[in-house]
Parts: sequence; C-alpha cells; structure tokens
Amino acid sequence: MEIPERPADGHKGTFGTVGIVGGQDTMGLTMVGAPALAARAALRIGCGRVMIASPRSVMPAVLGACLSATGVSLPQDESGELAKAAVEHVATLDGLVQAIAVGPGLGRGAASARLVSHLFTTSGPPLVLDADALHCLATLNLSSPPNRSVIVTPHLGEFAVLARALGLPVPNAEVASRQGAACMLAERLGVVVVLKGHGTVVADGSGEWTCDEGGVELAVPGSGDVLTGVLAGLLAQSAASGGRVDVTAASQLAVTLHARAGARWRDEHGTRGLLAEELANLVGFSV
Repeated sequence: MEIPERPADGHKGTFGTVGIVGGQDTMGLTMVGAPALAARAALRIGCGRVMIASPRSVMPAVLGACLSATGVSLPQDESGELAKAAVEHVATLDGLVQAIAVGPGLGRGAASARLVSHLFTTSGPPLVLDADALHCLATLNLSSPPNRSVIVTPHLGEFAVLARALGLPVPNAEVASRQGAACMLAERLGVVVVLKGHGTVVADGSGEWTCDEGGVELAVPGSGDVLTGVLAGLLAQSAASGGRVDVTAASQLAVTLHARAGARWRDEHGTRGLLAEELANLVGFSV
C-alpha cells in the first residue's frame, strides 16, 4: 500500500476525516493525553481532519493537547463515567468520518462496552480498536464477525485478555508463538490483528506478516496511541481517495512507519528518552 498522492487543488476534506473516541474523567482517574496523541499522529501522517469524542469534563484539556482537532463532547453520569447517551453521540460521529479509532484512555465502564458493541456490530467505516476498547471487546458475545472492517491492536497483555475470553491459546514473547496466536485470533473474530511487540505481527484470515524494524526506543507510554492514530489516518486517506481500502496493507504500512519514526529518533538520540508526542511528530517524516 502507498499513501494516496495529495493533489495540488486538494483541501482538508480531500484527505479524509478520522474520528477518535477516548479519554476519561472518573472518580480518581483522568486521562486526556491518549486521544490527543492519536489525533496528532493521524494529522502528522496526512489526514485532513480529526474529530475527538471525549467526556465533556475533559474535552477542553484534550483539545488543548491537540489544537488542530475538533471535539465532540460525550455526556457523563454523576461519577464521571460515560452516560448511556454517549453511544448515540458516537453513532453520529461514525457517519461523519472515513475511519474511527476507539480506546485510547477510554476506560472500561459499562457505557464504554456498549459503545464498542455498537460499533462492532453495525456497518460503517473501518474501525481500529486499541487499549481499553480491547478489554471491552473481551466482555462481548463475539459469536458473529463484525459488520465492518475491524483492526485490533493489542500488546501481549491485552491479547491475553481477548484470548482467554475466546478460549484461545495465550502466546509468549517468541515471534513464532505470537504469529500463530495472531492468526488464530484473526480467523476467530474475522478481523485484522496487529499484535504489538518486538517484531510486531499483522495477521488476517489468510496469513501473517512480521515487521523486522523497530526497537526498544518505542517502549514508552503513548507509543501505542501513536500507532493507532497513524493507522486511522492511513485508512481515512485511502477511503477518501475513492479506492478500495486494504486494511491489512494499511496495518502493515502503519507498523512500518511507526517503527521508522522511532529509528529516526534512535539514530539521533539513542534508545532512551523518546516521548510519544515526539514520535507522533516524526511519523510524517518516515513516509
């Protein structure tokens, strides 16, 4: 897959819109950075617009961390958890974008699970599920495949949660173990699996691919949120160009560009000290 060319007469609508659903503000836990990091990465990789859906109480902080994004405020209950009506707000967002990413900093409450269930079972643009959305996914009845293209992006711990819920083997850190497990999960759910780690594995129902790039500099908080944004940004641009969206190829390209952005940092600074916002700023230069 190649990122579509940017025509000279293009405008921000030409390059696709990404929706990102994440962030939380419950009693004792506030998370605003994760959706902002994903948004920054989506914009750096070239999508035209990003709309972030976050709880109303943290929406100003989220947008303050990514000034180029716009916001959709989600209603909350008395404890700060997402209210039931949040699903309706996200359903509206789903009709305005070319790709949607759910999970960065989202939380694992009942409303989050309802939101993930709605998106997994309805038709719409490609859906990337990461972080807390994967824990929510593991609580659902997953007897039927999704009604849209879905990419799940677990690290080993999140993969183990899904695998145990489905009665599948839990892999170890060895590449061969992760390759086999990713293929089984992809076939079982009818999704593309991006199993993150040293030698990230991308698997769909017909095979697997393993990235031979990337290093320990990527092992920092927020690195996965950046990958989620890169992937959503690639999917949105591909969809906006009018061509067929190859979610497997987009996943492979996102993993590669994410790894090369880290390598760019490593070449200049070594393996320590990379911040996720710096990684997000570098992904556009790794194309």
